[in-house]
Amino acid sequence: MTREEVQDLLISIQSLYPNWKPDNKTATVNAWHWALGEYPAAGIKAALQIYVKTNNTGFAPSVSQLINAMYQPKENQQLSEGEAWALVKRAIKDGCYSAAERYEELPPIIQRAVGSPNMINQWAQTDSDTVNTVIMSNFQRTYRALLQKQSFNDKVPDSLSQIVMKITDHMIPQYETKYIEGGYDEDD
Repeated sequence: MTREEVQDLLISIQSLYPNWKPDNKTATVNAWHWALGEYPAAGIKAALQIYVKTNNTGFAPSVSQLINAMYQPKENQQLSEGEAWALVKRAIKDGCYSAAERYEELPPIIQRAVGSPNMINQWAQTDSDTVNTVIMSNFQRTYRALLQKQSFNDKVPDSLSQIVMKITDHMIPQYETKYIEGGYDEDD
């Protein structure tokens, strides 16, 4: 968003929420431009409309609420854990003979949660009680984590992620594993 687009957005917010009166308008425009500069103006404007139509608190939105509102329609299209598991369960039914084909039919995020066609085959050979409890639970937890990761990655611009990764790369210790007699050991 350009600075002018942010100004227009803030004027709209102030018109929609008359009780919202920032003390310093220049500072507010600067801060919101800094926070929203990498997002498309059309997306943020649509997010404001979504926020206005779905939030009944009477309070003006924050930057993060607008970003969340912008991505909410996409997140609403994601399969629930139960729906995703139903697709996996269908793949498992034919997994002894056609695991690779059934795996390829799954959406990419479900493929990631499953891991590989081999897992479909292994699960097809597992007793149904284990499949319906332990495997289902583990799959749903993995799927939920992948959805959260995807949601986060969608909301944070790549350029910002790269800056943070560049800064933090040297802060996170990199452990090398080397073979020593009797097994593997971490480098100190």
